[in-house]
Amino acid sequence: MRKDLFASIGLLVLAAAYYLNATTIPTSTLDEPGVPGPSTLPTILAAVLVVIALTLGARALAAAPPRSRSSDDKEDEAPWPRALGILGIAVLYLPAATFLGYPIALFLLLVAVALYERKRPDWRLFAVATGGAVFFWLLFDIVLGVRQPEGLLLPYLQSFF
Repeated sequence: MRKDLFASIGLLVLAAAYYLNATTIPTSTLDEPGVPGPSTLPTILAAVLVVIALTLGARALAAAPPRSRSSDDKEDEAPWPRALGILGIAVLYLPAATFLGYPIALFLLLVAVALYERKRPDWRLFAVATGGAVFFWLLFDIVLGVRQPEGLLLPYLQSFF
């Protein structure tokens, strides 16, 4: 409860700072009344953040007071070494994407995270990782046109064919 309440207050402060920065965006001489200008989207995003913060705060205040915890009750949070392991996998993704290319590195990232989270390796794990890698490659590289790393390995393999 306390974490949610403090997070709500923090989000309200962040929304206020975001809104104040949005109001400093200069308007164009070409702006017409009633037509969205350059500060419209940041203002809407600040309002959405306020709604989220108020909802989180209301939920925290409406929740029952926390019961006293026994010594064997643990919070549902990952310990620091576990979180650092996920960070390590993410850091290793960057050189893997440079060497192997985006789709292969993303496939390996998805498999590594699932195995790190103690998922038993079976055909579904590899099918989901393959589908995820293909989906994100199609989304970013083909649909959105955001070029992803080809890697050093793919051009080397293509030289043989």
